[in-house]
Amino acid sequence: GNQIGSEFWKLLCAEHGINQRGILEDYATAGDDRKDVFFYQADDEHYIPRALLIDMEPRVINTIQTSEYAELYNPENVFISKDGGGAGNNWAKGYSGAE
Repeated sequence: GNQIGSEFWKLLCAEHGINQRGILEDYATAGDDRKDVFFYQADDEHYIPRALLIDMEPRVINTIQTSEYAELYNPENVFISKDGGGAGNNWAKGYSGAE
């Protein structure tokens, strides 16, 4: 889920002229393309994805947080399980561990 989501946000950034840090590129239009559907604009010039990154296993989210797009996401919208072990592709373990 988070791997696909990361690629989705990269594509949306490219389509809307937003760089890896969430800043609108000079060539992009300011408001005609409805980027507010997918992003919200912070008080400065930073566009932030309307997304929550949630996972019980930290590997994928840690990869996103150390990628060139790390500054794009709001750190307050990132949630990783405290024990960090994941659910081992076991739905029941994931369900009970998330409570």
